[in-house]
Amino acid sequence: MINSSLLNLDSFDNSDPRIFTVLLIGTEGQITTYIHRQHTLGVTEAGAWSRLLPVPNCPGKFMSILNRTMQ
Repeated sequence: MINSSLLNLDSFDNSDPRIFTVLLIGTEGQITTYIHRQHTLGVTEAGAWSRLLPVPNCPGKFMSILNRTMQ
């Protein structure tokens, strides 16, 4: 069971127009592969992504979030 406060989108604040948020949802392998590919291409550091969180009511699915400031 995940802590529901981690997923409370009602309190999610992305009102700063410079903040760009990317949400990945997929299997653990898909997400890990995508993050490592983005790192290899120099798009973003692998450590900038959130840890993998299980998606509620979706067995085998996970999510990871990245917030970046866009210039």
